[in-house]
Amino acid sequence: MKKSKLKIMLILSVFLALAMILCIFIFKNPKDKQEYNIDKKEAKILEIENKKIYDISSSISKKGVTTKIKNISADPVRDIIIDYVELDKDNKKLSNKQIPVDITLKKNEKALVSIIPAEYTETIDITGYRYKKEDYDIKVDLDNDEVAATKEDKKENEKIDSSEKYEILNVDNLIQMDKTNYKLEIKNKSDKNIGNIILKTAEKNQYGEYVSVTDISANTTLEAKGNIKMILSSSNENNKLEIVGYTYDDIGSKINIDVDLKANSADVVKN
Repeated sequence: MKKSKLKIMLILSVFLALAMILCIFIFKNPKDKQEYNIDKKEAKILEIENKKIYDISSSISKKGVTTKIKNISADPVRDIIIDYVELDKDNKKLSNKQIPVDITLKKNEKALVSIIPAEYTETIDITGYRYKKEDYDIKVDLDNDEVAATKEDKKENEKIDSSEKYEILNVDNLIQMDKTNYKLEIKNKSDKNIGNIILKTAEKNQYGEYVSVTDISANTTLEAKGNIKMILSSSNENNKLEIVGYTYDDIGSKINIDVDLKANSADVVKN
C-alpha cells in the first residue's frame, strides 16, 4: 500500500514538473511573437531590378537614386519595407537604413523606389525586405539567403479584417479632365455619418510603374447617403492617377477605418 502511494506521488511530481516547464515555455514564447517556419521560395515575393547601385558620386545621383521592385507572387503584397546598407568609396559601411513602399502591389505590378543617399555614400546595397501577410511580419534576408516570419503584435483595439463591409465610399468614378487634372464624386453608400476622410491616391508612370502615393484630405464630414465633389491632380502629365484606398472615422461607432482597395483588407482601430 505504501509502495502504491509512493508511486502515485512520483507520477504526480513528474506531471507537476512538466506543467511548470510548459508554463515557462509559454511565457517566454507569447502567441503574438511566435515564430513559424515558412518556405523560402514562397517567401521571396519581390523581384528587385538593382540590388546594388554603384557610383553615387555625381550631383545628379546625389539628388536620389532609384530601383524597381515587382511582385512575383500570386497574392497582393502590402506594407513593404526595403532594407539597405550605405557604403563609402572604400566599401566601408556607413549605415543600415530602411525605406517604406507605400503602395500595395498586386501580382506582376511594379513600383519605382526612390532613395536619397546620405553624404559620402558611394554604393547602396539592398540587403533584404519585409512585408506583411495575413497576421505575420515576413523578413527576407538576401545577404544570408534566410527568411523568417513572426506573428504580428497587434494592440487590443486594432484588427485587420476583410474590407468588404467597410468599403462604404464609392470612389471608382475618377474622370480625367485634362493632362493632369481629374474630377471625382465621392458617395457615401452607407447609413452612417463619417468624418476625417482621407483619400490615398497613387500615380503610375508611362511604363505602368507606381511612382508615388499621396494622402489627400476631403476636409468635410459626409452624411449618410451624401456625396461630395473633388478635383485631384497628378504631378506629371505622363502619370495616371488612381485611388488605391481611403481612411475615415465611423462617428457613431467611434472607430477609424483604413481601407486598402488593392489588398481588399481594412485596418480597424477603436478610438
